[in-house]
Amino acid sequence: MPYEVSIGDIYFPGALVLVVLLLPVFGLLDFGLGRVGLYRRALHPSLVRVALFASLYCAALLLFLPPFS
Repeated sequence: MPYEVSIGDIYFPGALVLVVLLLPVFGLLDFGLGRVGLYRRALHPSLVRVALFASLYCAALLLFLPPFS
């Protein structure tokens, strides 16, 4: 994953671009889990949503990081 991404001569951090790309994935997953009824069983639904997004972000970050050598 590049450290910076240039879009229209403006440099954005690579992590910000990854967050923007993960938002639709998180939205679909959040909608699906809400339809299933997971959030009704959770003690703190907002905390479950934050943990879900953090898990998605960490998994994507590990997927796009170059391997250590």
